Amino acid sequence: MKISTKYCGEMESSGSEEIVFPNGLPAFENETRWILQPYKAPFYVLQSVGATEVAFLVCEILSIFQDYQIDLPTSVTEPLQLKRAEQVSLWAILTVKEPFETTTANLSAPIVLNVDVQKGKQYIPRDSEYSRKFPLLQRKEAAVLHAHSNPQTR
Repeated sequence: MKISTKYCGEMESSGSEEIVFPNGLPAFENETRWILQPYKAPFYVLQSVGATEVAFLVCEILSIFQDYQIDLPTSVTEPLQLKRAEQVSLWAILTVKEPFETTTANLSAPIVLNVDVQKGKQYIPRDSEYSRKFPLLQRKEAAVLHAHSNPQTR
């Protein structure tokens, strides 16, 4: 089937790469089917299958924030059928700003994916040691990553 995407135009999808969010995402509860599209490394687009205009720039948290740690409660692990750490992939939604060096990552409410069964949920804890506006880039990394990943260049 064909999917219209916000950043990458129209694409063909077999459906096997779809991630089901049984409850959608906050403010997008009716959007339950999503795909992860590679954008510009290390960034991806989390694109709604049903709504072209609903897409988020995301990054896999541990690829950028290696010290990130979070305890997932059973209210997250059970519905996602998570039994082993190898099944979990954690993603942060980015708030893209100009200049790109000021872009932030929401580390306090990660997107949790079970990569084995393609199910996801955004986990919003009551309290978090992490910020919703955590600076994505450090000073030295900013210049290098900006040249390769500025989403405004499309």
